[in-house]
Amino acid sequence: MKRAHTESLSFQTRVIAEVTNTLKRYTESRKVKLALKFLLRKNPKTKMTYVEYLLAKARGEKMDYPLLVRLTSPLFNRYMKKLTSTFGVSYDEFLDAVKTPWARKVVASILKGFLVFGVRRPFTPGAPFLVVWDFTYRCNLRCKHCYAAAGPPRPEMSVEERLKVLDKLADAGVAMLALSGGEPILGPGFWEVLERGADYGMYMAMATNGTLITDEVAQRLAKAGLRYAQVSLDSPYPEVHDEFRGVKGAWERTVRGIKNLKKYGITVEVAMTVTKLNYKQIPKMVEFVRDELKADMFMMFNFVPTGRGREIIDLDLTPEERKEVLDYLARVLYSGFHAASTAPQYAFVAYEIGCEMGRLIITGHFYGIETQMYGQQFLSMLEFLGGCGAGRLYCAIEPNGDIYPCVFMPLKVGNILKDDFEELWHKCRVFEELRNRELLKGECATCQYKYICGGCRARAYAYFGDYLAPDPGCIFCKESWNLAVRLVFGERSEQSS
Repeated sequence: MKRAHTESLSFQTRVIAEVTNTLKRYTESRKVKLALKFLLRKNPKTKMTYVEYLLAKARGEKMDYPLLVRLTSPLFNRYMKKLTSTFGVSYDEFLDAVKTPWARKVVASILKGFLVFGVRRPFTPGAPFLVVWDFTYRCNLRCKHCYAAAGPPRPEMSVEERLKVLDKLADAGVAMLALSGGEPILGPGFWEVLERGADYGMYMAMATNGTLITDEVAQRLAKAGLRYAQVSLDSPYPEVHDEFRGVKGAWERTVRGIKNLKKYGITVEVAMTVTKLNYKQIPKMVEFVRDELKADMFMMFNFVPTGRGREIIDLDLTPEERKEVLDYLARVLYSGFHAASTAPQYAFVAYEIGCEMGRLIITGHFYGIETQMYGQQFLSMLEFLGGCGAGRLYCAIEPNGDIYPCVFMPLKVGNILKDDFEELWHKCRVFEELRNRELLKGECATCQYKYICGGCRARAYAYFGDYLAPDPGCIFCKESWNLAVRLVFGERSEQSS
């Protein structure tokens, strides 16, 4: 299968599984811990760790290298050549996989994860791979499912505070930053944050409704360092999208925005929040996204009844409907177009379809790649990635600085302006519970795929007020779905009476 974004892979998947098993044997080694501490030393000005410098130097990139990096570079290269050959990969192949600054930050975060947390199942990096920053509550649309309930004015950070937040995230080693909202372009300081984040070597992305992306804006975004745009489009039919988004003419402007982004070389993912209103339109939507818009990928957003979405909870898919959609998307994936989903169940659905077809593809938000791993080796890789990443691979920041495990889980665990972000990531009780699959309850606790999927913790929280509860809507959680239906409609009946 063609990679959706070649720069998004820092390791070949066959290497990761073998490296993981090997690292389990060496995690507690005193020598390894000392080496990791050295490699993770950071330049406070550039926000780069020594391992990032060493990898850049090995690639022959020109920059001002610290003295210790220059002195240790030959030893580092000799060791890495030996290590990569052990796993059947040439050092040149490895260096090609980490050719971008943000990919090297991912490597540093993985190493820091081994140092701080050990080798876990599923894996926890030393800093979030991704932070989704709801940059502003301001928005020019009125979407029915908006998790942020965006639009009405509420207190937000100043531009100066936003830049301080960016510096904190860079200091912590965050590799990817997605600016969301609301409509992020409307947030004060958007352009300053975008440009500085790109200068720090972070992978800069944004989630947008696309309606404000004129040709001029798209060109400016590309020049400022935007690499990836997730654009919301809920139907191939204008009237359906506009009704859902609350503004007539939104569909036309969004489609124009997608084309403008593509014109300037920005990777575009078209995201569709799927409900009973539009799930039957997905085949037509995939065709439209792939063949007419020429977008790089299609993303099915798992509906989570939070924010204004709580008001349309009765439009949520049943377990059977969700499985139908995921099965279809997995077959699209194996046909050669990157179709993905935020539903963690997609990991095992794609695995089962792959076994049926005699091919296996690992898919994520930023990549889709076929692998030659099979059997337990492939399952070990999926367990390493671990499905739901809330509070484990990523977290979210609100416009006022509040920190959530996920944008769809309105559970405040701290505030980035007041708390030590790194310490919070390492020690937060809520995060630690979300990372521990042994704490899951109900059907998720006994599921054979709990390390591969883990269920959507935000949906569990939205329905049951407990982020460790089962994920209603999964095909393996029908009993919990029936309970959720009784709770939701029982609550609505009481309110109406």
